Amino acid sequence: MTDLIYDVGMQDGEDSLFYLLKGFRVVAVEADPQLCKAARDRFRPFVESGQLTIVNRAVVPKAGPATLHRSSTPGWGTVVEDWHRYNLAHGVAAEPVVVDGTTLADLINIHGTPFYLKVDIEGMDRLALETLTAIPARPNYVSIETSFERSPTMASIESEFDTLVGLGYDRFKIVAQDKVPEQVPPSPARMGKYVPYEFADSASGLFGEEAPGEWLSAEAALKSFQRVCHRNWLALLFYRRTGFYRYYVSIAARLTGQPPNLGWYDIHAKHSSVE
Repeated sequence: MTDLIYDVGMQDGEDSLFYLLKGFRVVAVEADPQLCKAARDRFRPFVESGQLTIVNRAVVPKAGPATLHRSSTPGWGTVVEDWHRYNLAHGVAAEPVVVDGTTLADLINIHGTPFYLKVDIEGMDRLALETLTAIPARPNYVSIETSFERSPTMASIESEFDTLVGLGYDRFKIVAQDKVPEQVPPSPARMGKYVPYEFADSASGLFGEEAPGEWLSAEAALKSFQRVCHRNWLALLFYRRTGFYRYYVSIAARLTGQPPNLGWYDIHAKHSSVE
C-alpha cells in the first residue's frame, strides 16, 4: 500500500487538507492559478515538508494549452465547452484563462501511482480517466464526479461505469454529495490515521473503505442509480424540454421555497486487484 493520494480538482483545498491530516502524501492538481497560489500560502508547512505537491495544470485528454473558464461560482470552473455553455445559460459568468494541460497518465508517470485518485474536474472526469489505458498503473481506489447534473441520463452514467470497468474496477459505491457534510470519520480509521473532521459542502468526503455504503457490483450500482432517476422522473422529463424545464423550476421554487435539484453524485470504485 502506498501513502500517496492525488487530489485532481483541488479547488479550495478542503479535500487535500483532510488527506494530509490523515498522514497521506498528496499531489494536488488544480487548473486555476489563483487557487494554486492561495493553497501554497495556506498549506505552506505541508509544501515545505514535501508532504504536499501542488501542480498548476488542467487535466485534459491530450497535453497542451487549454482554456479554463474560471467561474464566478466557486467550484464551477471548467475546460469543457458544453459545461461552460450550460453555466452561461444559467446565469453563471466565467473568465477565460489559457492554462497548461496535462493527462492523468503523464502525472502518474512523473509523481508515481497513487493509492487513491480523487477526480472532480467539472465534466472532464471520464475523459481524464481514459488516458490511464496508456499505462499499466492503477490506483487501488478511484472516485469521480458523475456528469448526471449536467447530462441527466442513464447513458451518461453507463459510459462512466464502462470506463471504470474497462480499467479493471469491479466494486462501486454511489455517494450523494449533499450528504457529505453529514459524514463522520470512523474511529478507528480504515484508511490512514484517524482524524476528527467536519466536511464542508464543497468536500468530497470519506473515501475508499471509509466511504459510506457497501461495495456493489457494476450491475447493482447501476440499478441503484436507476432508482435515483425514478425518484426524479418529473424533473428529468421536463429537463429534456428546456422551456418547460425552466417553467417547472420556477413553479417548484415558488411552491417549495427552493428550486429542484437533480443532485450531484460521486462514483467510488475499488480495483479488482484489491481484496
